[in-house]
Amino acid sequence: MSPNLNAFNKKVPAYAAVVFWAMILGYAWMAPRVYSYARNGYADFSMFYTAGQIVHRGQGHQLYDTAMQMQVQREFSQSAVLRNRALLYLRAPFEALLFVPFAEVSYIQAYRVWVFLCGILVLATAWLLRERIAALRTLPGWLYYPAYFSFFPIAYGFVLGQDCALMLLLIALFLVGLLEGRDVFAGCMLGLALIKFQLVLPLVLILVLKRLFRVLGGFVVVASALTAVSAWIVGWSGLKAYPAYLLRLNHVPAAVAIYPGLMPSLRGLVEGWTDPMHSSRTLDIVTAALSLVVLVWAAQQWDTAVPRTSRTYLAGLSIALMAALLAGYHAFSYDLSLLCPIALLALQSALRDEELDTPTRRILLFGAAGLLFAPLYLLLIWKAKLNLMAIFPLLLLWGYSRAIKQWRSHEGHGL
Repeated sequence: MSPNLNAFNKKVPAYAAVVFWAMILGYAWMAPRVYSYARNGYADFSMFYTAGQIVHRGQGHQLYDTAMQMQVQREFSQSAVLRNRALLYLRAPFEALLFVPFAEVSYIQAYRVWVFLCGILVLATAWLLRERIAALRTLPGWLYYPAYFSFFPIAYGFVLGQDCALMLLLIALFLVGLLEGRDVFAGCMLGLALIKFQLVLPLVLILVLKRLFRVLGGFVVVASALTAVSAWIVGWSGLKAYPAYLLRLNHVPAAVAIYPGLMPSLRGLVEGWTDPMHSSRTLDIVTAALSLVVLVWAAQQWDTAVPRTSRTYLAGLSIALMAALLAGYHAFSYDLSLLCPIALLALQSALRDEELDTPTRRILLFGAAGLLFAPLYLLLIWKAKLNLMAIFPLLLLWGYSRAIKQWRSHEGHGL
């Protein structure tokens, strides 16, 4: 590596920390306006609170009744009153149980508590991964922890009252379980992550291709239990009607803000150029075929025979996670929160791993920098081209694939 490039790499952490802290201060400055937005019921948390209220009232069998959701939401949401439309609950029935305790307090009190809990979950996730993955401990704390809270998908999830912090923790537990050889535990955590089944099922396909049956066993046990819980909440008829409910809403994108042009995924890259606000059956088929190719390729990159303490194993697992996210049929900007630790690992490799050639380090650096640079998200949202954010996970797939080939030529490397 040239001396100039090496000197630049030494300065990157300081530059990145300045950006991260500046974004956190920016978020704090915008907090009062955001709070007003949420208080009036415009945040996505409205749908979770609505689901909790419906189940709390013993009306779980009407959980996916849009009229019922509208009726409940009008009780606390100025947004629902003004627009005469509810923010519809899309998650599986079992997740509604999580929000039943919040039904005991007012909507805005519940929102405050939920956002606070999400902050705790993110902090716990960051600490857990840093404790379990040595490579992350090489990043200074003044850079590492602010990176999570400045990461736009996570911050945006806070604003909306989304459940992405919970999803991040569950995927982190899945990852740690695999790295420590606790396959059944990892599968159980992945089963709990079915709160975002559209992101989990592509990963399950990779696990099937890799024949990780102990992981799959844990997953099936938890998935079966959650199915039974869901049936208890909405009844078997309600559970059978759930897929039709989702398909119906998919054909009315404005009702649930499902716009391919705003999806940072393969679907967004394929379908976001014609009519970015509507999907096409033909392009859906193209997306499905491309997603299958990416998932099979990702499975081939993940060498599960190497020691789980090796960088090769962690890089392959990172590829599998990114491929699953890219292949998810419904992916939103806050779903990229799952990539924060992967982006930080890529940044660490780009800056410190001298066994990688310069092109590979640059690819990893550009991919990580694109994901971690919050203003870029704002620009692409403004231009209605958030689908372009999928380019950066694709860069990381490429960079990690190159890195794996180079690491395989070395022996005895730990995390």
